[in-house]
Amino acid sequence: MDRVPQTEPAASQSRTSTASPPAVVGSFTSGTGRLSRGLAAVSSAAGAQATQSAAGFAVALLAAHTLGIEALGLFSILYGALILAAGITSGFVGDSLLVLDRHAAEIRAGLAAWFAVLATAIAVAAFITGWLSGVLSVSGALVFAAAAAAYIAEDLIRRNLMAVLAFHRIIWMDLLVLAVTVVVALGFLTVGYRGLIFVLGAVTVGQLAGMLFGWYLLPRSERRGVHRPIAWGPVARYGIWRAALQALRPGQLTGARLLVTGALTLAAAGALEAARIYAAPAMLLVSGVCSYLFASLAVRQEQSLATALAFTDRAVRYLLLAALVCGVLGMVLLPVAGELITGRQPVALTVLGWLGYAMAVAVATPYGLLAAVRHRARAVFTIRALDSALCLVLVAVAAFVLREVTLVPWAAAIGALAGGLSIRGFVLVPLVRAEDTSPAMAGDRP
Repeated sequence: MDRVPQTEPAASQSRTSTASPPAVVGSFTSGTGRLSRGLAAVSSAAGAQATQSAAGFAVALLAAHTLGIEALGLFSILYGALILAAGITSGFVGDSLLVLDRHAAEIRAGLAAWFAVLATAIAVAAFITGWLSGVLSVSGALVFAAAAAAYIAEDLIRRNLMAVLAFHRIIWMDLLVLAVTVVVALGFLTVGYRGLIFVLGAVTVGQLAGMLFGWYLLPRSERRGVHRPIAWGPVARYGIWRAALQALRPGQLTGARLLVTGALTLAAAGALEAARIYAAPAMLLVSGVCSYLFASLAVRQEQSLATALAFTDRAVRYLLLAALVCGVLGMVLLPVAGELITGRQPVALTVLGWLGYAMAVAVATPYGLLAAVRHRARAVFTIRALDSALCLVLVAVAAFVLREVTLVPWAAAIGALAGGLSIRGFVLVPLVRAEDTSPAMAGDRP
């Protein structure tokens, strides 16, 4: 398989040496260079995630400040559906693009063909669901369908740039998305058009602009056309488990919002969303580092699993500490920044719950990424499905029995933490032990 040139992680360490002083100095300099490159790569990946999240954050702020609390609750469900759709295509096509040999003609054709099928199906489903549910008019449903198609297309271009570790180019693409989305939304407000359909329209235009610009930023080798034959099977065998896995977390959150709306009110879902918007920077940090971690693990699959697990353990510790610091700052600033950011003062316990959820994801996600890169996506999906089910059961208890919306993010945190630790203990550790006894052991690829 063609590989992207390896980028050393920040956790790489130079071995001690008994060589002469010049050799020691050279070793130190080399180690410092690797550390600097690793930190630069992580910073670039975090920056790319930051700019993407900034675009989403800007949309959330516009919605929070221009929509009523019930409309904000509906917006959180619809926008969550867009993220869910992107999770499906990003897992099925985007992760396959990262892990499989995308330069092989049949694989490349398979990736393009599956994306066309999924994008069409998702756009049609968005229109039908939005219209028949009665929450959107025909025109609103059309805009929602267009937003879904544009959102997943832009996300796939981001994944392609991730595959070549071009995170700095992703930053430029996301900045364009942010600028176009804000300008279009402000343009609507200036001429007196406000409401959910216009927020979705701004999202659509911004994502289309980002998709076109991102395509231009791709290396020429990544923009080659596709030809027959089409590798439907190989892409599906890997992608279906990654799509299902990627859909779990946004699907779980969308399910939680629907449970809250059904048990309580749209206003309760709006209050839950306001707290999540405020706590978003902590999740932004976690997502940014994890996006780099997945790309980094994907290009170093020849490494022993024991080495990769040790690296992932260190990444989890650093990431958890960073999320904790971000959470403490968020709670300290809440009395001042809460209403400024969301347009209303979020409930402190709910905000704390979302910050705890970000820390739980910081622990859980890296282990799932490592297992998926080592072709254990089926096992990861099984565990994550169980922890998502646990989360939704706890959310249902909180919403229908206790009638307490502040407990919803805590339920999500419990499920995420249980899933991540289970993946490490029941999937990765046994594989390391098996690798120690049989280094040539083949993986049970799905």
